[in-house]
Amino acid sequence: MKLKVLMIPLALALLVAGCAQEEGETAKTEAGSEAEAHEGVAWMDYESGMAQAQAEGKYVLIDFWTDWCHWCKVLDERTYTQESVQTRLAESFVAVKVDAESREPQGKAGDAPTGVALARNYGVQSYPTTWFLDTQGEPIAPAPGFMEAEQLVIILDYVSTGAYKDQEFQAYMKARSEG
Repeated sequence: MKLKVLMIPLALALLVAGCAQEEGETAKTEAGSEAEAHEGVAWMDYESGMAQAQAEGKYVLIDFWTDWCHWCKVLDERTYTQESVQTRLAESFVAVKVDAESREPQGKAGDAPTGVALARNYGVQSYPTTWFLDTQGEPIAPAPGFMEAEQLVIILDYVSTGAYKDQEFQAYMKARSEG
């Protein structure tokens, strides 16, 4: 498994420190369905999201969160509500939310993995953690921690253009700033 973007949050924090975003509103759906819904982001459970991504040939963004995680809530309210993030997600990604402490199946089938099992399988150790998967459902890399919209947009572009396949993130950032 290639993990070229492992240090993305640290690099972006240094490059985009001090970015401020307007806070948006979140709308919750019934527990167990789609975890949370935000205007413009079509959150799906894990099983449905993986199936849709495969059918449409899209990348996958998995947001691992918990009820008690302050920065998970800030990510929902301040980052996922931004139009720039919503547009890129809709164009190239299937967005999946996983409650990392849930013992309920993360899909409609009874044999779908639980949130706890998925967090363990993806090696999630802190919250929020955002995982990026390629169009075949293979893991690309995680981005642990909170990200402002500008930071997430850069990562979404890095993944969706396929730059991660042959370019280190730092080189991508350098080329982006020069061009």
